[in-house]
Amino acid sequence: MTNLSPEFCFKIKEARRAAKISQGELASELGCKQSAISMFEQGDGTKLNDDVIGRLSKKFGIPLPSNEEEDAAEPARIVAEGKRAAAHTGYCPNASCPSNRRYEVEGRVFARPDREEADPAGGRYCAVCGEVLERRCPGCGAAVHDGAVCSFCGEPYIIV
Repeated sequence: MTNLSPEFCFKIKEARRAAKISQGELASELGCKQSAISMFEQGDGTKLNDDVIGRLSKKFGIPLPSNEEEDAAEPARIVAEGKRAAAHTGYCPNASCPSNRRYEVEGRVFARPDREEADPAGGRYCAVCGEVLERRCPGCGAAVHDGAVCSFCGEPYIIV
């Protein structure tokens, strides 16, 4: 169950907001990071472990998807995992580069790197603007992953 549909993640987000609980409060209660809750609520069902997902489901009264629903989503999951595995790890640190997609969460602006656009061939320079690509979090040095925020230190990869 470690890869849930974005629809389930969005239901959890709506329930949390309706209960007037902040992501930070929920993370403290569940024993995880606020950034993991944020990424989960954005639709990435892989960011929380099964135990935490089970407690979220129970807390908000949202039933977990049945195996039949998961089986129906299997082709999409395989495509998504294949794309994620094939994605390059370099990202452009230039906040104004078109390869970085801006979005807002609770009043904060982030830039989500499009690694495939910036680094289609696994090179050293951004294919869009020519900036030297980064391959590690500027905050803690951990290897980058999908998303705009490091799951280890909680810092954004790109300062907007």
